[in-house]
Amino acid sequence: MDPLQFAYQPSIGVDDAVIYLLHTSLTHLEKAGSTVRIMFLDFFSAFNTIQPRLLGEKLQVAGVDHHLTTWILDYLTQRPQFVRVKGTESDRLLCNTGVPQGTVLAPFLFTLYTTDFSHSTSSCHLQKFSDDSAAVGLITDGDDTEYRELIQDFVDWSLWNNLQINARKTKELVVDFRSAGTFLRTFYDSVVGSAIFYGIVCWSSSITDRDRKRMDRLVRRTSSVLGCPLDSVEVVGNGRMMAKLSSMFNNMSHPLQDTLTALGSSFSERLLHPRCAKERYRRSFLPAAEERRGEERRGEERRGEERRGEDPVVTEACQVIMFLDPGSLGL
Repeated sequence: MDPLQFAYQPSIGVDDAVIYLLHTSLTHLEKAGSTVRIMFLDFFSAFNTIQPRLLGEKLQVAGVDHHLTTWILDYLTQRPQFVRVKGTESDRLLCNTGVPQGTVLAPFLFTLYTTDFSHSTSSCHLQKFSDDSAAVGLITDGDDTEYRELIQDFVDWSLWNNLQINARKTKELVVDFRSAGTFLRTFYDSVVGSAIFYGIVCWSSSITDRDRKRMDRLVRRTSSVLGCPLDSVEVVGNGRMMAKLSSMFNNMSHPLQDTLTALGSSFSERLLHPRCAKERYRRSFLPAAEERRGEERRGEERRGEERRGEDPVVTEACQVIMFLDPGSLGL
């Protein structure tokens, strides 16, 4: 039996598998320049794809009695199967692959079927729990050659033994505390930040100052833990609000496209601010986004005028006079 198969062993279970994995990984990570890579491998319908002929050969190599091996093969081959629904039976089909699930013998036979592939060195090992396997590479100074060879050997062995690896459920975990800051930032963006800012385009303009300050305190605390600056609730809200407004403009089939078109100005690319009788409407998405867009446009115009050496106040005054009385400027 594979000593690193933690299933179906007396007084050994899944907690022992986790303890062994953590012990080997954390012990290795005590060293400088060390990382750990773990590939969690999963099979498609593992019990249903066992080949009795291959199993018989493995049992003989393991020294199992010939008569017992023959009895097991007779049990696994030519098994009639059919479906019965309300007294109606389907045609019978003889099955010659796999082991009957739900039986005591099935997991034990699968363990014997996979016991001929094992790997355990000081820098790499393969541990199993029933049909789940984990290839663990204890990497030093970036040398993952043995780890890659182990995974390739496991894939080749699986093909030879008619076991198909489920790529969707096969995942790799990389533990590298040298780049902990990057991992923490990724965790923040994907888990913490996504929870804090969920649907922010809908509520950022209407949130109270008190609640905004409370959320900003949480963001600042997170920033101190990560050791890098994070955008405030207002900055994130404004950025996503403008992105959403731009997306709505570009989507001609958007339900609010007619509303946006009606707000268009005939004198410039600016949008007219909708009339708001109530504060709750003024602080909703569309009026707040329009106002924010106007502020950004005016800011861009001021900066452009400053770069050209013009006085933005005088320029704006001239624009107002031209609009009211073009003849006053001799036009």
